[in-house]
Order: sequence, then C-alpha cells, then structure tokens
Amino acid sequence: MIKRIFTFIIICGFVSVAMAQYSFDQLMSFGLRSDEKGDYPTAIVSLDQAIEMKPQEDIAWLTRGVVRVHMKDYGSAVVDFNKAILLNPDRNQTYLYRFIAYKETENYQFAFSDINRYLGEETEDTFAHQERMDLSMLLSEYETFQADFEWMFAKLGDAMLDEYGYGKKQLQHFEKTKQMSVYARILGTTYGKYPESKSLKAHYVAATFQAEQFATCLKLVNELLEQYPNNSNYQRYKADALFYLNRIDEAAELYASLLKIMPNDADLLADYGHCLLQQEKWIEADEWLSKSIKLKNSAPAYAYLGRGIARYNQGKTGLACVDWERSYQLGEKAAKKWLDAHCNQ
Repeated sequence: MIKRIFTFIIICGFVSVAMAQYSFDQLMSFGLRSDEKGDYPTAIVSLDQAIEMKPQEDIAWLTRGVVRVHMKDYGSAVVDFNKAILLNPDRNQTYLYRFIAYKETENYQFAFSDINRYLGEETEDTFAHQERMDLSMLLSEYETFQADFEWMFAKLGDAMLDEYGYGKKQLQHFEKTKQMSVYARILGTTYGKYPESKSLKAHYVAATFQAEQFATCLKLVNELLEQYPNNSNYQRYKADALFYLNRIDEAAELYASLLKIMPNDADLLADYGHCLLQQEKWIEADEWLSKSIKLKNSAPAYAYLGRGIARYNQGKTGLACVDWERSYQLGEKAAKKWLDAHCNQ
C-alpha cells in the first residue's frame, strides 16, 4: 500500500514538473480532457497549476470544482465554486454546479437559492426546471413546484407523467408527507389548462382519491368511463369512491361485477367483503374476507378487523377475538376498541 502511494506521488510529481512548461490555456485544456477521460487525479494536478498561474481566473476554480463534483468530493467542490463566484458573480453556470454540490451534501436551502438564481437567467433549461421541481417538492415550496410542474408538462406533455415517471414519484411523495390535497389542487389547476390530457386526468383521479376528495374523484372517473367503459382500473376507483361516499349498494354491485372478471384478486375480495359488512350480511362478509386473507391481500389488518366484526355478529366471539388480536398485531389501531369491548374482560 505504501509503495502504491509513493508511486502515485512520484507520478503526480513528474506530471507537475512536465506541466510547468505549459500555458494557462494548455493547462486548462489538459485538465478538461483528463476529466472527460475520467482521469480525475491528473485533471486536478493540471488545474492546480492553472490556478497557481492565474488565481484571479474564475473559470479555473469553476472547472476544478466540476472535476471534484465528478469525484463526488462535494465539500471541496463547494469551496472552489465559492471562490469562482467571489471572483465573478455574473457567471451563471457556476450557480448551477454549486447547486448540484449543495444538493448532494443535503444543504437544500442553499441549493434552492442557487437553482433559483440560475433559472432567473436560463429560463429554458429543462434539466434545471426538473431539478428545482424535485427540490421544491422536498422543501414544501409548493408555489415553485407548481410553476415547474406546469412548465415541464407544457414541454413534455403526458410523457412527463408516464415515460419519465414523475407521476408515480410525486404521488408517493405527497402520500408519504400527507399533503395529497396540495398535490390534488396542483393537478387540478394544471388539468384545467390541459383538459385533453388523459394521463393528467388519470393522475388527478388518483390524487383526489388519496386526498379523500371522493365526490370529485367520482365525477372525474365517471367522465373517464364514458370514454373507456371497460377499464377495470377506473371501475375500481368508482367502486371505492362510492363505498366511501356511503353509496354501499352501488359499490357492492360494481365490486361483484369486477369479481366476475378477477375472481382471485385479493384486494377486490376484501373490498367486496367490507361492502357486505356494511350491509350487515355477516355470513357472506365472513366468507369473502376469509378468501381475501387466504390469498394475501395488501391490507390484512383491515381484513382481519372486518372478519372479526362479521364473526362477532354471528355469535362467534372467540374467533372474532382471535381476528381482532391479529389485526391489532398487524397495526390496525381500531381493533383495540373491539378487543377492549368484547375480549379483555
């Protein structure tokens, strides 16, 4: 190991001596070519000498900072970019690179300031709008997020949400942060400007459903079903919205229809079972929820809770308590109410 380090020092020393005869422009050019080849140590040696030769040239500091970004040495890159900006605060490109370094070191507020500064001049940079959109979402800067979302959609159309995957990513973020109503509002505003967009409307449906805006969701999905009457995904949204709007009979009818097409869909079985539960059809609810549990639905805690209620109302208190205990262990807090009322005496 010592031998390798010593060899590296000797090589760098030879490179340094050899480069001493070059001009500033030659050193800069050699540094750029080395960076392009991925030979970062040689690039740094060349740019070190360029900076030593002309320390007032901001482009040298900027270029060395870019190499350090490529090396993932973001802290040192920020130092170089700071110096470059001190020497020339009007070179807009430096702010973009410093944004990248700040973002990678999770200095998000500084990064946000730099990307705003950059986009103030480079208004048509798609990469920068994309980066600011992601960062503003993270920082809950929703006005900026909306502006970039609409700008990106105007540029890319439905491909933004589908091919580039922003729709799924954003739904997941807003669901996790419990700000889905904000996202639904942003999608609604954008959809108002682009009402012909099928993809935007579909994401708007998902957002309104997650935001528990079931009346709006139902209206949108009914419109989609006029165009695509056999789309099972839209039919499921409709059935779910009807259920939460307490239109249980309509929901049950639609779930039953869907189960004829997808008889082994565990989540669909659970949804239908809960409809039967609301209709106080205890035996049938028990049957369908049991099928759902056996097929491993995505929300077993909720299914066990419902089956426990169905069994309790059939006079099977012991089995009901077992289901509620299982439900509670799986994270369904509502199960504790049933356990305390009927099982923990």
